[in-house]
Amino acid sequence: MSKISKKKLFHEQVHITDLLFSLGLLCLFTISSLTVLLIGAHVYKQTALDMKTNYTTRTALTYVAEKVRQHDSTSSISLGTLEDAPALELSESIGGVSYITYIYEDENALKELFVQASQPVTKSQGETILAIQNFSIEQAGENLLRFTVTDEENTSASLFIHIRSHSTDTKGGAS
Repeated sequence: MSKISKKKLFHEQVHITDLLFSLGLLCLFTISSLTVLLIGAHVYKQTALDMKTNYTTRTALTYVAEKVRQHDSTSSISLGTLEDAPALELSESIGGVSYITYIYEDENALKELFVQASQPVTKSQGETILAIQNFSIEQAGENLLRFTVTDEENTSASLFIHIRSHSTDTKGGAS
């Protein structure tokens, strides 16, 4: 074999090796990029779901807590029922007329209903506040209420509120 044909064969082998190496490096880069992209999409999806869950449960509990704090005066907060559903009853008097605000769960929604105390009421009259799966209220102790909200993703959160107006050592305001 002549020197020229050996040299040509060597260059062909080098070119094929260079091509295979470059192609392998490109494939490795593509696979790595896709893997990072898929991991990022999963993290984003999970973060968005967590934010939605936190928004639903925390917003519902914050709303209820603020309503209780607004109505924390002697005998204005009680637990009751509205068509056999547990309801928070917040009483107040405006211009000498008694009103009740009901906060309850109906048809997978947290609802509020503000009516004159003497009027008949049904659950369907309430305004939807937030979509939830379940809302429960319980007397957790003397002057202590526990509210639990379960969102559509079946995540629960609870809040304890102490009713100060029922205590003898404070001047009102829930904590």
